[in-house]
Amino acid sequence: MSLEKRLRQRLSHLPPRSFQILTPSQPDFSSNDYLGLIHDGTVREILREAPPSLMRGSGGSRYLGGDDSAFHEVEELGQSLWGYPDEKALFFPSGLNANLAFWSSVPQRDDIVIFDREVHVSIRQGLRLSGATAWGFPHNDWNAAEERLKRASKPPFLVVESVYSMRGTTPDVSALSELAKRYEFYLVVDEAHTTFILSGGQSWSKQVGLKPVARLFTFGKAVGLVGALWIGPDWLIEYLRRVGFAGIYTTAVPPFIAWAVREILCRSDEWESRRARLHALILAARTLLKESHISYEGLEGPLALLTAQGRFFPLKLLHPPTVPQPAYRLSLHAHNTEAELKTLCCEVRQL
Repeated sequence: MSLEKRLRQRLSHLPPRSFQILTPSQPDFSSNDYLGLIHDGTVREILREAPPSLMRGSGGSRYLGGDDSAFHEVEELGQSLWGYPDEKALFFPSGLNANLAFWSSVPQRDDIVIFDREVHVSIRQGLRLSGATAWGFPHNDWNAAEERLKRASKPPFLVVESVYSMRGTTPDVSALSELAKRYEFYLVVDEAHTTFILSGGQSWSKQVGLKPVARLFTFGKAVGLVGALWIGPDWLIEYLRRVGFAGIYTTAVPPFIAWAVREILCRSDEWESRRARLHALILAARTLLKESHISYEGLEGPLALLTAQGRFFPLKLLHPPTVPQPAYRLSLHAHNTEAELKTLCCEVRQL
């Protein structure tokens, strides 16, 4: 069978995966622009302020002439915002790139990685490249996680997300803390979907009292740009800098992007009212969905998964393998209103 025939045959069994354009006339319940910095033009205005000397391409990876002081300034600022005194930060072009770099190089072939099965695909793909033994456990099933910890012959890695991107749920911190008292493991937290949305722009791990060996923060969501930071002990970051292939062999983002990320992080106090609006809307959404008899999972952050059950929602429909069963992802933002949410619920009830 020819390559074309094989691929066409496979496509015939796959659900559609269409691109989506958000128009100004429709409410945004899809994007990760949680603070609305893209929606209201704030990111555009900040980019206009970038120094002309930085308005250029990078020309290569940071190891081949693509480095700039702007990257180091973001790293220093990120470490001061989210790290501890003995830690450092390393900038990557994207969260996916950062996860591939970490998970393909830090765990070794004789290591064990225990992961919640809802972690991002970039973590799973990185693990495949590492050759490490990877044991998944059902989402937020801490009894199952403990069974895997018991089986580990050496301290394993344990990876979770602060908010899971498809379900909108968070880990059970008390259960995780109890496991940390009884077992030795290297906790790693992907904080992509809480980066910059918590009060004061703080780290989720710090807020809940955890101290992982490494945390990932990304700038393609609430910050409204692109890029990511790994933060961890200086020895870990140095290893990642020298060995993480996905960072070494990737063209750096243009330096004006790093400058703009730093500028938005520096203005954190200006976005506090947006954070307050976002979290007020999350509370309102829980009430409205319940009153409308719409079943959902999540809203422990700005995301929810609405089960389809034969109903149509004017939202993005997700298909397996992204989610186990067809479902709709609801994403909330500081610029959404309760009136828009009520309209959404009314549209669902009328169908």
